[in-house]
Amino acid sequence: MIKRICVITSLVALLGAMAFAQFHDEQPFLVEIGDRYGFMDASCRMVIPAQYSDAFEFTEGLAAVRVGRKWGYIDHTGATIVNPQFAGAFQFSNGLASVRLEENSPLWGFIDKTGKIVVTPQFGMPLWFSEGKVEGYGEQNGILNVPLGYVDSTGKYVIHLVLPGKEIEFLTPFSEGLAEVSMREKNPDGSVGPGVWGFIDDSGNWSIQPSYAGTGSFQEGLAAATSDGRLWGYIDKTNRFVIVPQFEGAMEFSEGLAAIRIERQWGYIDRTGILVITPQFEQAGVFRNGIASFVKNKKLGYIDRTGTVIVPPHLKGGTEFIDGVAAVSDDSGYQVVDNTGRTVCRLDNR
Repeated sequence: MIKRICVITSLVALLGAMAFAQFHDEQPFLVEIGDRYGFMDASCRMVIPAQYSDAFEFTEGLAAVRVGRKWGYIDHTGATIVNPQFAGAFQFSNGLASVRLEENSPLWGFIDKTGKIVVTPQFGMPLWFSEGKVEGYGEQNGILNVPLGYVDSTGKYVIHLVLPGKEIEFLTPFSEGLAEVSMREKNPDGSVGPGVWGFIDDSGNWSIQPSYAGTGSFQEGLAAATSDGRLWGYIDKTNRFVIVPQFEGAMEFSEGLAAIRIERQWGYIDRTGILVITPQFEQAGVFRNGIASFVKNKKLGYIDRTGTVIVPPHLKGGTEFIDGVAAVSDDSGYQVVDNTGRTVCRLDNR
């Protein structure tokens, strides 16, 4: 399963689904053999031996790997680019990666691709930059993971959100120039009310005032939203419902389609709200390169944009398709499949 950390767990619960195929936009593919991690190419050849006690997928040309108790970074050839020296490490985004310097410290900062600390450790969890900013889940009054605002790549808070009588509940990454933020009412007795979601722009101004029980990020100009916490639709950046709330759950648009849930089953709609793939899946992923993952009978498979099954649901896991192929695993081990569902090769673990 995907190893990325989801900060906004309540939002995932509202949406009722997640992208269960690994987000993996670079080869080689991460594989686990025994209790070690390595990397396999599209020919099922181990180009980086399974020698690491833990690892993340490649992003922006580098992968975080753990050697003994320390984390560092390697390139696609397996060459060490940043020596193992960190107590924790995360994936690169916008040229920066979260790291934790000391075992006895819970604080995370950011390094550049040379390993230089560019944002002093101050966050209570690993995060990733999006559109030049990162959510400021920092420390306040000795308490970690307090949402404080947004930080730029120098470590400076550039957005502070202040509404009279309210406090920040959740922050999310920027997407298409806007970020979802949940604010909640803070009462004089110290109690707080339920979170209400809205969107800010990259200057910290409210583009859409907090008014929703739940939202998703803007993708392709639309964002999932619910006013009552029950039925979801899609709004545009003018805060107009262009697809009226009618779904039990809704995910982001990708390649013109979005997964929605009706009667506990997931299918897909287009940007006009027309149902194009009948709800029939236990879970449904986003489309990448014309293919999306799905789950049926607790097994992973893949469909194309017409809903035609490309790979039947029999897999334990898999990546998104990259350059026409994906790495998948079943009871017999790892294999690479192409976008017609044909098995290209299998990894020989002997």
